[in-house]
Amino acid sequence: MSATPSVVRVACVGDSITRGTFVWRRRTNSYPAQLQAMLGDGFYVRNFGVNGHAAQRAADRPYRESEAFAASTAFKPDTVLIMLGTNDSRGDNWRGVEAFISDYRELALHYQSLESGPAIWLLTPPTLFRLGRSTKVRYGMNELAIGEMCGAIESLARDLGCGLIDINAATANHPEAFRLDGVHPGAAGARLIAETVFKALEGGRRA
Repeated sequence: MSATPSVVRVACVGDSITRGTFVWRRRTNSYPAQLQAMLGDGFYVRNFGVNGHAAQRAADRPYRESEAFAASTAFKPDTVLIMLGTNDSRGDNWRGVEAFISDYRELALHYQSLESGPAIWLLTPPTLFRLGRSTKVRYGMNELAIGEMCGAIESLARDLGCGLIDINAATANHPEAFRLDGVHPGAAGARLIAETVFKALEGGRRA
């Protein structure tokens, strides 16, 4: 009798963008759900996105204090996709790139230390867009902070030997995918993120 092939467990760690807030039929159209469809039956993708949360411990809603953090740890993932930073750029949450990357590093190291030995992928946060004639991004998000984060996340991925997926670059020329509020993707934007992640994971498997 042949052994049942193992299923690769993929944990999508993130905020409302990962959760699929404002995505029509998010259970099938959020980026993790669309990634599941692309990867197929050999994978089990779980959505651990939670609204309003950030990588920094000093933020108003630290991801490490969420139920999603505990659940993603208990999931015993084989792959972890971390996409945080958008809420770190919001208002008083932003205390500079050094504070951000210190707590982000700690979060990545936590997942690296799990007994399941997961592959860790760091995803830069999506591009922020201004709506119409507005001079600011919604919700007090800071575009300059996002830019600083992206460079820091890239450096951290090299330092820790993690994979890097540049969602910021992938979304930079697609304001139409974020037309609801300039921050949250719709179903098409979620698909763009899923496709970018899928291509990176496929390339990683071939390497």
